[in-house]
Amino acid sequence: MLLLKTITLFLLIIQLYETNAVDVLITIPNGTLKGRLEFSLRKSVRFNAFQNIPYAKPPINDLRFMDPEPAEPWEGVLDASSTDQRPCFQVADWGNFTGQTEDCLYLNVYSPEKPYIDKSLPVIFYIYGGGFNSGYSGFYQAGPHYLIESGVVVVTVGYRVGPFGFLSTGEEGVPGNQGLKDQNLALRWVKDNIKYFGGDPDKITIMGGSAGGSSVTYHMMSPKSRGLFRAGISHSGSLLCPWSYQSEAKSLAYKLAVTIDPQFNLEATSEELVAYLKSVSAESIIAAAKSFGEGVGTEELVQGFFWAPVIEHEHDGAFITESPYQAVESGKMARVPLLIGINSEEALDRITYGYFPQSVKAYDADVKALVNKNMGITDPYRLVEVGTKIRNIYTNGGLLQENIANAIRYFSDMSFTRSVIRHAQLQSAYSDVYFYQFSYDGQLGGIRPALEGAERVAHSVEGSYVWCYGNSSNLESNSPADVLTSERFRTLLTNFVKYLDPTPEAISLLNRVIWPTVKNDDFKYLNINVTLNVDTDPKKETYSKWVELYENEAEKPYVTY
Repeated sequence: MLLLKTITLFLLIIQLYETNAVDVLITIPNGTLKGRLEFSLRKSVRFNAFQNIPYAKPPINDLRFMDPEPAEPWEGVLDASSTDQRPCFQVADWGNFTGQTEDCLYLNVYSPEKPYIDKSLPVIFYIYGGGFNSGYSGFYQAGPHYLIESGVVVVTVGYRVGPFGFLSTGEEGVPGNQGLKDQNLALRWVKDNIKYFGGDPDKITIMGGSAGGSSVTYHMMSPKSRGLFRAGISHSGSLLCPWSYQSEAKSLAYKLAVTIDPQFNLEATSEELVAYLKSVSAESIIAAAKSFGEGVGTEELVQGFFWAPVIEHEHDGAFITESPYQAVESGKMARVPLLIGINSEEALDRITYGYFPQSVKAYDADVKALVNKNMGITDPYRLVEVGTKIRNIYTNGGLLQENIANAIRYFSDMSFTRSVIRHAQLQSAYSDVYFYQFSYDGQLGGIRPALEGAERVAHSVEGSYVWCYGNSSNLESNSPADVLTSERFRTLLTNFVKYLDPTPEAISLLNRVIWPTVKNDDFKYLNINVTLNVDTDPKKETYSKWVELYENEAEKPYVTY
């Protein structure tokens, strides 16, 4: 039996290499593309891969910090078969990406080998996370193998991050949100071109995790993206998250220039500022951006990233021009189905940070730092009062340092949980919303230390059950429970992409569960664990207290939550 399995695997590998040697040609309005055939060993599924397709002109020289412009047509055959990376310049080195460049506005299309023979397929347009400061769309970071097996087309897109994607002077020259506008232009490209790859332009679902999930909700808000997609999937991200919005962008832009050149004139006009930042090297900009520090009470995940979306002034190219919270609350979002959710303990990985115990003590010593600036409270006495109330949500009058799990739960709620739940609750008044909590703790998600009093699944872990990492389709090498959870989660996602309903029928794979939509007065959600269960009111032990606190203490109107 072992010999037979070995021979079978060997033959599959031979087929994989033979498959990759075959060129795949597709002609689109901009020219002809040469892709390659890929192979998923797991289910013997072959698919087309087209990588590094330009959807915009390189945003370099005079186009640095500018809105993206559509790519020009090309002569001859464009080689889209390479797996070479083209990551945008990163502020955060979470992925350790090599070959970082400003010339990074490319997308990748993966589709079953000959989808056009049968019918056009639904499309997943995936936006990576990374806090608007990091991330990459390439094959070896997140392979589409497992999703392709479910009969969908997958598109991943590169967009500018950090200062290149989110610098803003608050004025006409550089109003901001370049990274979101990159995504928008890529989405328009997909709408216009995906039919050539076997995708259905009327069945596009935008999907993302963390900042990618927040981006999904920004597209639901922006009139510029209206009509380009029919549904959204957001993993652990919302435009209501505090880190998804930057309120001090103009002063940050000047700080960037002064960091590069301490002699830069702070009285310079915005035009002079932008001209200067266009004249210096990309490396000097990134070095300066990386030097910006954070500390207790100013942590980026808690109070907002240095480089993030902004509210633009009214102008023709504006992506968003009003408060995100008000847009969701008043029903100005795209009224399309939304599947959105959280992991059970988003901030769990903080316990691996060596400085975390001392950081918790510092928060105990200055409870004002527990109050997010989106509450709009500036009076120091009120900050102490509200900070104490926040701590009491988790400690019943004690200190956070007395039980580190309490601190972890605070950071989970502050950075992710509270905002994502609120978004689902508000959006449910205007469209179908399916909410989940990913609670399954398996080896596929990585080995993390347990912490008594905290739950077990950290931020971004759910992606390990969706994507094939490292160009390896060896899912079955994991435990049967891991494989089952992956099958379930991907089935829920691709059902939603196909039918706008994650459980269109009761099937045994999904425990015969029918996933109900969220209602404002009846918040049902799917808890994804060893089994699938429909529960009520996610994080109810803390969420209701946060709602009461914002209602009684925060200054209105809210921008984020």
